[in-house]
Amino acid sequence: MHTSATGYRMKKPKLTEYGDYATWVTFEIMSCYQVRLIISKDLNKSAKARLGTRPSETNGGGFVFNVNGEGRSYLFLEHNAPESTVAHECWHIVHRIMDWCGAELDNEVVAYHLDHMVEKVYEFKKAIKSRTRKEASDGKRKRRTVVKKSG
Repeated sequence: MHTSATGYRMKKPKLTEYGDYATWVTFEIMSCYQVRLIISKDLNKSAKARLGTRPSETNGGGFVFNVNGEGRSYLFLEHNAPESTVAHECWHIVHRIMDWCGAELDNEVVAYHLDHMVEKVYEFKKAIKSRTRKEASDGKRKRRTVVKKSG
């Protein structure tokens, strides 16, 4: 498990039934607003499976879907989404949270929550990368033990 700067231990990510990785991020202080963070190789496939629809626009490596009438959003990002895309999409999440709660877009409050969301994205991406690296090395180790020389 990975430990964040706040001491929270993230569970090892597992591939979901949709072929992506997903976790929940909850903003307790903001009416327990929930964000489903999804990291995927195929955003359209993940969105179709989870939402029943695909994004209406080209997504450039990520997009946000806000659930009408609920304090919940979905944040879809590609595995290799650049920092600019992560920051862009996390801003949409924070703006939605502030709007949902009726909070003023105060600079420091926005910056704090944007920092928190970006940190959660990178913790999750790091956990996925660590898991996939371990799986790859385990696979190599297994192959080496299976190969026998005839002699």
